[in-house]
Amino acid sequence: MGDLAFVFPGQGSQIVGMGRAVYEQSARARDTFDEADRTVGYELSKICFAGPSGDLDNTTVAQPAILTTSVAILEAFIESVNAKLGHRSSDGVEPRGVAALPASLRPRFVAGHSLGEFTALVAAGVLTFQDALRLVTERGRLAASRGAKGAMAAIVGLPAEEVERVINDTLPRGSAVVANDNGPSQVTIAGDSESVARASEALTKHGARKVVPLRISAPFHFPDMGRIGPDLAAFMHTLHFHEPVVPIVANVSAMPHPSASAIPDALVRHLSNRVEWLRSVRYMAERGASTFVEIGAGQVVNGLVKRIADVKLLNVSDPLSITGALSILRERAAAAPR
Repeated sequence: MGDLAFVFPGQGSQIVGMGRAVYEQSARARDTFDEADRTVGYELSKICFAGPSGDLDNTTVAQPAILTTSVAILEAFIESVNAKLGHRSSDGVEPRGVAALPASLRPRFVAGHSLGEFTALVAAGVLTFQDALRLVTERGRLAASRGAKGAMAAIVGLPAEEVERVINDTLPRGSAVVANDNGPSQVTIAGDSESVARASEALTKHGARKVVPLRISAPFHFPDMGRIGPDLAAFMHTLHFHEPVVPIVANVSAMPHPSASAIPDALVRHLSNRVEWLRSVRYMAERGASTFVEIGAGQVVNGLVKRIADVKLLNVSDPLSITGALSILRERAAAAPR
């Protein structure tokens, strides 16, 4: 189609019941959840569908759960597209991810918000789903066992530069940082729990409209999380990274990964560097992406995108929204100049 961007949510988007509807109606979604259960060695699907929420919020579970749910929804979307075109469902041999879509529905860019970047890697064919699942499971395990301890909070009503200034004026250097630049007036901060609490109080006094503690058990995009980088890099040596079939806009640079060989280093820096979501969305919009399709549980990412760019927003999270999004995309494709 040429004007599509597929975007995927990260940690914090998890909700009990996610993925159940597509599991019940899509063979490809069922295959995805079943493969996840076999790969991680426990009933991840059951936690996604029935909770408890405390388990789903734990980093070691949340990371594979969010990846699996988003990939399952993407696969259900692809299955629906191909069914309407009279194509057979994948038997695991034919292309997966966006490579399985017709050219008119293949995105110009893919990107993921924070953890969602790993889903983007699967969508663009860089990693198989199983390898990406193994990777985020190891990432979560390392973060929980040897990573930084602390908290994260969303700050609404102030730009990143102002939040950074208040933090630097209030706290010892490096104890809390801007972890995600999510939009013109929304950022996420990360740090040790006491520093995040002190920064939150200072930012409220400075004019933040809202401060929302995030449901995470480890602070990502925080310098101290970089201590697990060497172990994560060593694990990635066991994986095979393919060249992406569509550009993946990287969180750490807000530009497409230049090659498959550069991706592991970017994923290591992803642990400790800021998520440049504001710049990433602007990059895609300025280069022709006028319709953003969020694929995953909820509409967290589209809520951020709408504050950054004047673009069409679609959500794909369950069978009903798949049908609605596909209808809109097919109408737009039919109306496009030829």
